[in-house]
Amino acid sequence: METGKILILIGALLTLVSTFFFSFFINGSDYGWGIGFIFNISDIMANPGNYVAGESMTVYIVAIVIIVFLISGVLQLVGLVSRVVAIIGSIIVIGMGVAILIAVLDLVPDMTPYVSLFISDAIVDGVWPLNIPIGDMSLGTITLLAGGALGLVGGIIGTD
Repeated sequence: METGKILILIGALLTLVSTFFFSFFINGSDYGWGIGFIFNISDIMANPGNYVAGESMTVYIVAIVIIVFLISGVLQLVGLVSRVVAIIGSIIVIGMGVAILIAVLDLVPDMTPYVSLFISDAIVDGVWPLNIPIGDMSLGTITLLAGGALGLVGGIIGTD
């Protein structure tokens, strides 16, 4: 197996683990993570004003972007066959990771309400999602960015 395929595979697995098993941040006793968004999707679509007041259409657009983000780990895996798909999946992961990082660190206050789309209770508190705090964020944000970076480098190197 070539270096590019190995990097894409490691990046995809890291992306999937970060999205579905690690938390991105903690808000009180609730966690922000990928499965939290899945739990909230029906309420987000039915009541977008509960998440960001007066921004219903924007919430719908952000929700669609997050849905694409949730499947981007699978896109990276498909990228083992086609390097273009690996690059696209990795760019989506890096973009969402940077957006979460900016929102959690409150660098752009207008983005902060949108992280509430990820918030839900833990399935097994202290175990799933795994929360390892690093300042205001959690390890999941860092590993998400690392998975996107590895997938991008692997996609650029190539799969042949």
